[in-house]
Amino acid sequence: MGFSMRKAVNRFSSVMTPYIPAHLLVAASAWVSRIVTALIQIAIVRILLNSLGLENYAVFMLLTGLVGWFALADMGIGVSVQNYISELRAENQPYHALIATGGMLAVLLLFGTVIALYFISPHIAPLFLKQFSFLSDAEKTKLFFLTGALSIGFGVGGIIYKVWYAEQKGYLSNIVPAVASGVGFIGLLLVRQAPVGDRLFLSLTVFMTPTAFLPLAALVRQQLMNGHQHYLGTEFFSTVLQIMKRGLRFWLFALMAAGVLQVDYIVMSQFLDSHAITSYSISTKVFSFAFFIYSAILLALWPIFAEHIARRQWDAIRQYLKKYLIFGFAFMFVCTALLVWLMPVAVRVLAPKENIVIPLGFILLLGAYQMLRVWTDTFSTLLLSMNDLAPFWILVPLQALISVGLQWILAPRFGIYGIVWGLIGSFVCTVTWGLPLAARRNYRLGMREVA
Repeated sequence: MGFSMRKAVNRFSSVMTPYIPAHLLVAASAWVSRIVTALIQIAIVRILLNSLGLENYAVFMLLTGLVGWFALADMGIGVSVQNYISELRAENQPYHALIATGGMLAVLLLFGTVIALYFISPHIAPLFLKQFSFLSDAEKTKLFFLTGALSIGFGVGGIIYKVWYAEQKGYLSNIVPAVASGVGFIGLLLVRQAPVGDRLFLSLTVFMTPTAFLPLAALVRQQLMNGHQHYLGTEFFSTVLQIMKRGLRFWLFALMAAGVLQVDYIVMSQFLDSHAITSYSISTKVFSFAFFIYSAILLALWPIFAEHIARRQWDAIRQYLKKYLIFGFAFMFVCTALLVWLMPVAVRVLAPKENIVIPLGFILLLGAYQMLRVWTDTFSTLLLSMNDLAPFWILVPLQALISVGLQWILAPRFGIYGIVWGLIGSFVCTVTWGLPLAARRNYRLGMREVA
């Protein structure tokens, strides 16, 4: 983000702060940012299909589907630094050395992982994109490396977002990604109009570069403001060890979560054709926008759960669970019913030149999956609000293995249905019953303490 924009945002926040509490400003900016980003993700479907065609669009979606994996390159440093800054701020202690150390680690990770990616891309890219024979191995490698390098930049640069959250400037962490998405969207519009040959490469470049460049630029600026004196002395190595030790725990948890929810495009790259990948992409994007509304409610419910737990008001928690589960199921049922009716219209709007038909059975299956997510995410929010992570450490690794295994087995036989059935199976076998069981155990213990 340019310095002038940064100054404008800071000026706006300084004016509004006396009237709007910081946490409400952060929450409002988060909602606006996520809505803008979600709408852009849906809008680019039509732009890319018109600009690239079905085959290249499928390649685009497969490559961008790996962003979550490459973003793990931050090794959990961002969350670790965020928590340490919050602890030091609570004690009115200086924390600039911590930011400087985290920034130095970010630079080392950025260069190290990009160099490693350069050498492994020629081996992985042809395997990942093996379904697309119209691309040469050299083209596949170039596209894979470009996507990976920019995604790593996004993941490592995202450390600055965690720093801003810790400094209670979370509105910047929400505004900058929304701005990056907007800039990428404009870039795609320009590419569509430009008489260029390699549209796929250029589309990936203009769409992903802002999401990597803006946070990296902000992180570098933060480092320059801190100066170099914090890198000197024996405390530097001690701080590195502290950051990495805590960060690795967060990284392992993020890796397990990715194994559950971010395997679908990897599996599809090996077994499904462009038409199936496009159908899956359009359907999941539309459903994800619907689920966003409920997930936003859960974010607002998190502190409410935490407050009632602190006051030992377990009956109130039980009522909240019942109320919001009923609402979540009803909401997703209505959304599914509407999409059964409106999905053909959405497909005609998003892909007017392509002969894409989303089967009724697949829409209903995705609706069932979203209802399952309502159930598990609600109990997940409750357990996280009481800092009970033990069930996740036990269940999520198992869920990841089941998710990968089922999708790999079912996708070749049932196509996109197999992907969703694999996801559903991983939930049913683990967290669907495990998280409510853990919540019930906490409820009983809490009621005994009250008694």
